[in-house]
Amino acid sequence: MRLLLDTSLLIEGGIPAQSEVAISTVSIAELHFGLLVAKDEEARGLRASRLGLVEARFPDPLAVDDAVAREWGRLKAAVARRGGRPRRREADLAIAATANVHRAALLTHDAADLAIIEDLVDVRLGDGLL
Repeated sequence: MRLLLDTSLLIEGGIPAQSEVAISTVSIAELHFGLLVAKDEEARGLRASRLGLVEARFPDPLAVDDAVAREWGRLKAAVARRGGRPRRREADLAIAATANVHRAALLTHDAADLAIIEDLVDVRLGDGLL
């Protein structure tokens, strides 16, 4: 099974050792942001270390290209039609779109973030597969 890891898994650890595991460039952006807004040196050091390990393990993250952008728009529209707030979920939806385009299950610790579109994305709870 091909898996795309959500940023929550990268932050909390427990990356599965399966061969077909990937991440999105959106997760790299989220990890960089977290590093840059760290409140103290200890947190900044931990986040820098984590980011370095993630970038070493996943040197070629899946990009947000035109196919992913179209799917992202489709998922955002679905969230809006269903009464959700897509702007609150921008990164989650971009990662979900990446998973859909690459025909991968999205592995996350925060499945509730995408519950509103659970019929449109193959979301798996990370705790069950690790």
